[in-house]
Amino acid sequence: MDIYVPPVYDSCIQALPVLYLIHGINGFEGAWQERGNGVDTFATMIAEGRCKPMILVMPDCNKWPIKERPLTRGNRLRCIFGYASLSYEHQLEYALSDLIDCIDTLYDVSPYCVVAGLSDGARMAANLANTRPERIREVGLFSPVLHKDQLPQDSTQRISVYVGSADIFAPNGRRYHRRLQKKNYPHQWIVLRGANHDWPVWRQCLSHFLEHLRLNGSSTQ
Repeated sequence: MDIYVPPVYDSCIQALPVLYLIHGINGFEGAWQERGNGVDTFATMIAEGRCKPMILVMPDCNKWPIKERPLTRGNRLRCIFGYASLSYEHQLEYALSDLIDCIDTLYDVSPYCVVAGLSDGARMAANLANTRPERIREVGLFSPVLHKDQLPQDSTQRISVYVGSADIFAPNGRRYHRRLQKKNYPHQWIVLRGANHDWPVWRQCLSHFLEHLRLNGSSTQ
């Protein structure tokens, strides 16, 4: 995993919250920084007062043995379906739950945790939020690829769902949004115009999500 600890950590009187940021299919622990400018965005927003200081944890959730396996036209379906089968075979959500306990032993952290993920990482984020509702208070789902039974189990958690209007998985996110509406589950639903299923939209998602975290003082919508 990659971990970013803000410079104010040693001088903070109160323990800091933790943000767990999960990459998507075929990613790795450095994907959010190398492609999504995650650490740079996070540090800039903290410095500008747009986000309260948090510890940022970016774990490697790649289920393939080879990192950054290319999704070419010839192997796209084989890669996607192979990845889907591995999603059930490897229960990464349990490892992520253990990761929360590990970070607790390494750093002085508050009970307030945040998790966000993109694409298939959003699926893992949703599962993790259901696994540890006593710790995870806010959830960011960016271009989520979710199953119909992945509804939140704790109504006190704040869910933010982001999709791009041109995203191939936008219908999946929209169906999830409607299921939340039917359950009267308070959540944010944000559509980014013309955005595709790619890093430019996920960078926007991260900035908006960080700026509107409840711990920053914003209200639930």
